Amino acid sequence: MASPYDLVDLADLKSWLDVQSDNDDALLGALITQISRTILTYCDRASILPATHVETRDGGNETALVLRQWPVTNIVSLSIDGTVIAPASALVPGGARTSGYVFEPAGVAPPGRMQKLALRGKVFLHGVQNIAITYQAGYQISAEPALVPLSASYTIAAQAPYGTWATDCGVSYASGTPLVAVAANPGIGQYTVASGTYQFAGGDADRAVTLTYGYVPAHLACCCMDWAAELYAYRDRIGQRSKALGGQETLSFIVKDVPDFVAAALQPYRR
Repeated sequence: MASPYDLVDLADLKSWLDVQSDNDDALLGALITQISRTILTYCDRASILPATHVETRDGGNETALVLRQWPVTNIVSLSIDGTVIAPASALVPGGARTSGYVFEPAGVAPPGRMQKLALRGKVFLHGVQNIAITYQAGYQISAEPALVPLSASYTIAAQAPYGTWATDCGVSYASGTPLVAVAANPGIGQYTVASGTYQFAGGDADRAVTLTYGYVPAHLACCCMDWAAELYAYRDRIGQRSKALGGQETLSFIVKDVPDFVAAALQPYRR
């Protein structure tokens, strides 16, 4: 069974390797999970999919701190010494500056960047474990506009512009009213989703909706497949660093904890 932390699915890896047989499916699936976890560890990331994170930090009278997970999509709550801090209102020309918290945008496309949570008119008071932050972070497409087609299937495929669809985070009408996810046979105001394909009821045909979902950045999926391909080939040369070819040439093999071509691609995603 695939792990929820897998960065690529079995079918994509088999296509990349041009493997037609199912004989090695268990081995390839285990490689995907092993390498995916190693990549997340190498990048010092607990997860890259949308999730809720809770951080308890020490205050030092600073005005800003850097959150450990990214890209941050929403601050759920912030408290200092047990006092809840509200978000600061947006700055407008001639308007009053209200105290509260603000956080940096992560950027549209991956890899994004670690973001600061800053205070306006306040400081993170000195103390031990006196700062509590709950926030949502992960690679996510938010409110992607779509139109339920009039065709008999009433299906929409997520655009997934930066990488493979991974997890559903909700569907709403254009008005903002959320739809309800169901396992099968959606009625009006409901939907089903599998592998990035959303299906709606005929009664919702021609209705505007928005899709929110998590995705695996294409760079990370490619790193996982490249590394898995290297380890899959390693079975035939375990322990070898080089091999003579007919006495005329010598073929050298990569023997490293993290292949250079993978490490270079992962660098922008590391903490």
